[in-house]
Amino acid sequence: MISLLFLGCIEEKTIATPIPTATPTAIPTVTVTAMPTVVPTTPMPTPVPTQIREQKLYISDVDEYGFHKVTVSNGSAPYKNNILTINAGDKVEWVSVTDNLYYLTVVSSEGLWDNSTSMMKYRLRRFNYTFNQSGEYDVYIKEFPRETHQKIVVNP
Repeated sequence: MISLLFLGCIEEKTIATPIPTATPTAIPTVTVTAMPTVVPTTPMPTPVPTQIREQKLYISDVDEYGFHKVTVSNGSAPYKNNILTINAGDKVEWVSVTDNLYYLTVVSSEGLWDNSTSMMKYRLRRFNYTFNQSGEYDVYIKEFPRETHQKIVVNP
């Protein structure tokens, strides 16, 4: 029993458990590299608006005496000395205004169309052709070749 007595008198030493302390970790450093601004050395072309030209329809009166006045559906027709000046893409329509029953066949000296399609027999019969290529064209009446020919100048 004595041993118990001595045991109770002994001072116990408490051993502290070490608490880990947080050591600050290094924060990663982000390096930002500036990208150079690329400026083109040649200036960008300014877009040019395209002008849309409206196709015109020219109506040429024709009879056994040749080609007469020319009218246009939306504007005036420059027609002097049987010369008609138009633009590529424009259409010319020949209308028979004869009071007789003459056949009138509009012929292109350059062979632009089949002459059977351009034959008109009765008054107000029509034939048309769209001129897509620039140049100068000679048109005449097959049945009356001595009458003044019509010259059509087509601008690009």
